[in-house]
Amino acid sequence: MEHETLGQVVARARLAPSVHNVQPARWRLAGGQIEIGCDPALTLAVADPEGFSAGLSCGAAVEATVLALSAFDLAGDVTNLWPENDCETWQGVRLVARIAVSDGKPLPLVDQLERRFTWRGPFAGDTPQLYGWTRKDTQLVMDVPTRDWLADLNDRASFEIMQGSPFRRELLSWMRLRDGHPRAAYDGLSRQALGMGRAQAHLVPLALGPLWPVMNTLGRARGLTAEAEMTRTAPVIACFHRPAAESPVETGRAYLRLCLEATHLGFAGWPMAALSDHPVTREEIGERLAIDPDDRLVQVIRFGVPMGDPPPRARRPLSELIP
Repeated sequence: MEHETLGQVVARARLAPSVHNVQPARWRLAGGQIEIGCDPALTLAVADPEGFSAGLSCGAAVEATVLALSAFDLAGDVTNLWPENDCETWQGVRLVARIAVSDGKPLPLVDQLERRFTWRGPFAGDTPQLYGWTRKDTQLVMDVPTRDWLADLNDRASFEIMQGSPFRRELLSWMRLRDGHPRAAYDGLSRQALGMGRAQAHLVPLALGPLWPVMNTLGRARGLTAEAEMTRTAPVIACFHRPAAESPVETGRAYLRLCLEATHLGFAGWPMAALSDHPVTREEIGERLAIDPDDRLVQVIRFGVPMGDPPPRARRPLSELIP
């Protein structure tokens, strides 16, 4: 493979989702194969101390690379290197996977990479059309009582997680709330992606920063994180679960395919990460939905047809992704 072709592949593969849009995945050619690594400087020390979300994000990038290769009539045979915890072979980077390239053909979901986007806004109230849905690792919640319960549960989990000031500081560090922010076009969570107006975006750093203790005392902080009303507009809430012992890279590969299948149906989604990050709500959902106790609830996503245009897509330039 030529370096130029790798650049074209990565230009598509970088469209994979990553937690907080941190984008820790890196690509290089080594011995005629593609190596994908995880930049440890771009992980979430507070929100993701065990590195599961980093592995998940990189796993999504691995699967996106396989799909992107197929657009060039190439196949990718993946070797998962995450369990080896190899940070020596590629200096300063943890090896995630190695992909051997051979002749292939386009894969069905490859065209959905450019079409997928996250959507924090309201959804159309149409009855969802789920023809062609194949996921067996995802429970789709469509009845109103359970959707309402999840909406309220998400607000509770979000508020409790936000009580930690280190978490709020880390979250704010990845928010790009000023339209002129130098990283707004490249990574993190922009004002548009978060569905915020300019006035609201201007107040968020104060509200989640120095004003949080005061607002919390006055009982006003809970409203800052509440989004149950928006959640209730989603006709489908997907609870994605995988074997607890599975490598996060394999989980991330499956997660991308879940997102792309939803895109194929005309959906956009917003991850309600607090529900799977909070141990109590994760257990409550597992019990109510009868998720296999040997499975891990990885993500809960509200899906629907978005009522609006996609927000600008922030992606790192190739110069930051390929050495």
